[in-house]
Amino acid sequence: MLRSKGHRRGLAVMLAAVTAAGAVAGLPGTASAAGGGVKSHIVFNNPLTPKGAKNIENRITKLVKGARPGSKIRISVFRFSNAYGIADALIAASRRGVDVRIVADKYSLQRWGPDYAPTGLERVRDAIGGDKVITCPQTRACIGEKLNHTKFFLFSNTRGTRNVVVQTSQNLNATGGTGTDWNDAVVLANATGTYNAYNRYFNDLWARKPFANYWKKRGGEVTSSEGNVQFFPKARQTHDPVARTLREVKCVYTHKGKQRKSHIRITTGKFNDKRREVISALSSLARKGCNVEVMLTVDPADGGRTSVVGALRGAGVKVYDFGAYTSPNIMHSKYTLISGQRGTKVGKWVWTGSANLTWGSLHQDDEAILQIKRLGNLGPAKIHAKYACNFARAKAQFQGRPIPKPNCK
Repeated sequence: MLRSKGHRRGLAVMLAAVTAAGAVAGLPGTASAAGGGVKSHIVFNNPLTPKGAKNIENRITKLVKGARPGSKIRISVFRFSNAYGIADALIAASRRGVDVRIVADKYSLQRWGPDYAPTGLERVRDAIGGDKVITCPQTRACIGEKLNHTKFFLFSNTRGTRNVVVQTSQNLNATGGTGTDWNDAVVLANATGTYNAYNRYFNDLWARKPFANYWKKRGGEVTSSEGNVQFFPKARQTHDPVARTLREVKCVYTHKGKQRKSHIRITTGKFNDKRREVISALSSLARKGCNVEVMLTVDPADGGRTSVVGALRGAGVKVYDFGAYTSPNIMHSKYTLISGQRGTKVGKWVWTGSANLTWGSLHQDDEAILQIKRLGNLGPAKIHAKYACNFARAKAQFQGRPIPKPNCK
């Protein structure tokens, strides 16, 4: 049926008004008028300034505040001791109709500080209910036999963007979290494949059923267009996936007619001597001519960690010890960067996540390692460049040199 121009103009005005109202109200799939949707990106804490030290916490708070009524938030954390801004945002989200679920290690119930105030986790649990906020059993992790050391956040719809995954190295507390530590986080938006993989892992953590070889249960590495993710624990007497990746690197290779050397950069909070395969792989790469650099945080009283420093340095690995007596800002990120030849391919690769280089992280703890393949329009080379920039900034701070700019944003 034909309509008059005036009628059609009226319909157009009405449609525009409904669309605008939907955007403001945050209808599913729409972008909020107050700031738009979420884009895939990387966030680095800058522990050298009070504001920079809150970068990751502030970003997570913003995502929680943007969660739409009727959407889901799923969180798995090791420690949720303070981060009260995130706690209050989660309470507010639950009250406006967001389905909030949190699973945390039992260490999240340890109270800190002279006043022993309730932890952030307790604050949320007391406000929204113990059926929505749970901890792992006192004697083990949720799946593994020791710790739930994971640190990830899932948003089914925040700021109008669906299937948002945040994988970070940061705990929600002052130790290993906000304050003076080097940490990183990756935000994946519209990441359906990765979101689904993490959501399955969350559901298994929530069920709290032990499974010694969870890594194999999920097929080892779960692949999607945004990234490949591995979930732990992994059974004993099986190969070390980190060491296997390192052994694929060829140190000296020819590319575009020029001889080049591969470069490996690793950051970790803990590295103990029980990860012999990784120590052996790194030592071998250094001896073969690779440029190998490792940033770690050493407890001088822990012989299993101090011995790693000597073994690596003896093989020619450049080791930067962010220990209690060597740096005011400890290294808490857990990423691996490879630039060069891996197998038959020349390129750049980035892995990040929650796992340290310890025996427990591989065989006993609930952990995740994420290989980042794409962030929006950013491919592997540009993702690697951002992480290499962060590595250079931490290295300069450790060595007492001027901090390079830009700030790796």
